[in-house]
Amino acid sequence: MTVLASILIPTHDHASTLPLTVASALHQTVSDIEVVLIGDGVTPEVRAVAENLVASDGRVRFLDYPKGANHGEVYRDTAIRDASSDAIFYLCDDDLLMPDHVADLLELLKGHNFVQSKNGFFTTDGKVAPHPGDLSDPAAIAQHLRTDLVFSFVSLTGTAHSRQFYLDAAEPWTLTPAGIFPDIYQWRKLMRNPTFVGATSKRMTALQFPTSQAGRDTWTAQERLAEIEKWAILAATPEGQIRIDSLVAEGDRETLIRDQERLFDLELRLIELELWKRRRGQVLADRFTRFVYRLPVVNRALGRSR
Repeated sequence: MTVLASILIPTHDHASTLPLTVASALHQTVSDIEVVLIGDGVTPEVRAVAENLVASDGRVRFLDYPKGANHGEVYRDTAIRDASSDAIFYLCDDDLLMPDHVADLLELLKGHNFVQSKNGFFTTDGKVAPHPGDLSDPAAIAQHLRTDLVFSFVSLTGTAHSRQFYLDAAEPWTLTPAGIFPDIYQWRKLMRNPTFVGATSKRMTALQFPTSQAGRDTWTAQERLAEIEKWAILAATPEGQIRIDSLVAEGDRETLIRDQERLFDLELRLIELELWKRRRGQVLADRFTRFVYRLPVVNRALGRSR
């Protein structure tokens, strides 16, 4: 079998959600894939789950490494170098892929070397919070590369790149400096390469449920599983992508409305500031005039001796 895509799933302690994540990766319309579980000091529960997944499907491999520094980023470099395909995909162990995800991004990779699904995440109330941005837009890339702010519209889940581009760029996954997310740090390194050619899909085919959002970091493993299980069931249905497209469109509209409201509020504040400056300037001008007229030299010049 010729492997067309390698899906890398870094994992540490999400034993409850890992089976659903891997199932979504295997349930692609492109079946000639491999799923590589990158174990970073996994718990015994994750190891048991990973070994069962390997035994259940020959397309799954498990790299069982000891706990590395930070998030074990260096292990990702090893996995890429050992991958069986040129198309490297990424997926977090508590996220999901829609069935057309690999097919969509493989099509984009024909003319680009770094691509992503339309990006965003799901809130706990079932809405989509978009991360607007287009990898083919130089202005968006320039914004992403700024080091004076934390800005990113490119996540780990939903991103793919050419293995050859990664190797030629000579910017491997390494230990991430403190104060920055590993994926942002790595993507910036690749984006700086002069051969970078990016593209963003028109639809969302990667579903993200970040632990850091909406208090999920306080949830139990069963609560996390219950949320993701609901979306996994939807993703497996024929109308699943249509429903996701509808939620994304709704999220885009809500974001546009919020942005317009913020812009209107900003414009009002700028108008108020300008009016204040004018009023303040007039007050200062009046004070200065009175001060000048009190000067003896001015009084003499005007023939008004005190």
